[in-house]
Amino acid sequence: MKSVIVLCGGLSTRMGQDKGSMNYHGKPMIVHVLESLNQVADEVVLVLRNEVQYNKYKNLLSKNAFLESSNFKILKDTIKDKGPLGGIYTGISAINSDKALIAPCDSPFISKELVTQLFEISKNYPDFESFVPIWSDGNMEPLHSIYPVRSKEIIEDLLLKDQKNVKALIKRLNVKYIKIDEFDLPKKSFLNLNSPQDISKVE
Repeated sequence: MKSVIVLCGGLSTRMGQDKGSMNYHGKPMIVHVLESLNQVADEVVLVLRNEVQYNKYKNLLSKNAFLESSNFKILKDTIKDKGPLGGIYTGISAINSDKALIAPCDSPFISKELVTQLFEISKNYPDFESFVPIWSDGNMEPLHSIYPVRSKEIIEDLLLKDQKNVKALIKRLNVKYIKIDEFDLPKKSFLNLNSPQDISKVE
């Protein structure tokens, strides 16, 4: 079963607004992300940070079929103000499989091919718990990675110690790092749009 958790965090100071709700090519970025994931995932969980964002996104998606799909859930962070790590905790607590791919809501170019390839790799290497794409310079893509449900206990421990960096979780798992150059897809599949300048570069 392919489970995907989409994280929508706080406001972007450079965008001046909630990134997932920002329009790109006529529709919110979150819709671009969900349309790609919905083609290949058996289960999609959208995690939002609070009640205000929850209501905003329910309204934003009201004209789309996602809300009526049985394989789609919208959740609010169960542990507040803990960043992406808190979002991962909320998401993996709600999925029906033993692992999930994490995706950010500000990556409108994430493709069904990327999701398919990541899950295929995870199936071919059952001895590993987590699967993390990595660039040639050593930089990781922790929010385009697969994590096991058992991460929940580790995250609880990290958050109790006020450690909110996803890389702290990665250090506690048996990880297979996947060179991004080995993926047969455009590199912009990993691109996050963090500023108006980012958008202008891909127009």
